[in-house]
Amino acid sequence: MFNEMVEWSVDEGADMLVGETFYYAEEAYMALDIIQKAGLPSVITIAPMAENVMRDGVSIMDVCKELEQRGADVVGMNCFRGPDTMMPYLREARKVLKCHMGALPLPYRTTDANPTFFNLPDNHGCSCPAPHGRTFPTALDPLYCNRYEMHAFAKESFELGINYLGVCCGATPMHIREVAEAAGLTVPASKYRENMSNHFMYGTNERIAKHMQDYGDEA
Repeated sequence: MFNEMVEWSVDEGADMLVGETFYYAEEAYMALDIIQKAGLPSVITIAPMAENVMRDGVSIMDVCKELEQRGADVVGMNCFRGPDTMMPYLREARKVLKCHMGALPLPYRTTDANPTFFNLPDNHGCSCPAPHGRTFPTALDPLYCNRYEMHAFAKESFELGINYLGVCCGATPMHIREVAEAAGLTVPASKYRENMSNHFMYGTNERIAKHMQDYGDEA
């Protein structure tokens, strides 16, 4: 399967090859080996399950170090985990890895008790839960990270020297914009950044009626 995908990508003129969402270490190693045979730069990002180890028992740090040793150009994590449960591993990996790193979290509020979005509970009194009995994959909406959480994650990642940045499953344009701006970029979507000074009740613009500004906290 990997051979076919790599061959197709090479035939279409790919500049680099990305292997992602690996939760078995051996599968990540195999993908890297086949990518390297194609002679293109390689990005390998892993996605550990809630056990906090790879499914074949290799620790998160050990698989990252092994991927670097095997010559991956970029090593990191993607998917399954939101910012709060991905960042601790990124901090540790950055201390030991010398290669480029990648970070592409989910835009959901995963926790230490539920490190991935597969069993993430909705603790906000949902009045109409999903018929299949879990928030994943169709009832995760109330568990979104806001734009400021995503910006903070991307900013810390960038300051750690992690330059391959993005957002994985569930990302909105707003999340992507926040990541780009956290890395110091101004992108076309930046023109849509909120301008609270013009808000009809919480704004500071001289056009905002004082009686509405005064009413704001009572709304």
